[in-house]
Amino acid sequence: MKYIYPKLLAVCLVVAIYCNNRSVKNYQTTSDGHGYHLIVKRGAFHKDRFDLYKNKIRYTPDTSERKADAKYNHYTETYLDSLPTIGFFKKLEAEGFWELDDHYPTGTSCPSQMIVTLKHDKKSKTVICGDFLNDCPDLIKYIDKKVVEMEGHDLHRIYTPG
Repeated sequence: MKYIYPKLLAVCLVVAIYCNNRSVKNYQTTSDGHGYHLIVKRGAFHKDRFDLYKNKIRYTPDTSERKADAKYNHYTETYLDSLPTIGFFKKLEAEGFWELDDHYPTGTSCPSQMIVTLKHDKKSKTVICGDFLNDCPDLIKYIDKKVVEMEGHDLHRIYTPG
């Protein structure tokens, strides 16, 4: 009888460890925003990038040249409330992101390119706009505005005379 309690304790410990590891694996596979990832790359003056996930957004500046406004020169990572972010992803799908053309060319001489990639699980689509200001669908302009708003450091597009 004196050996039953240590054996029972050992079995309970093994089961507890197994269940804990299983729940951690489940959390890791479901915590990526239901598979959503949005990448926004801005051209021209910026040459920067935003990466949006369920609960965070990263801003990666152009490292090849320094901008006059220092806030455009620093990498940032901002944590977000996941519910509005998932709502944003769902809105993009409802507004027809998957049906957009892959490329919107431009006829202007001084374009400000925009590249937006949306990934959801194994599905991925990239939309390239040659000139953000003139030849870009409203949904892409909305994405740019919303991503800047979510990042929170007022990194709006700057237009330089050209």
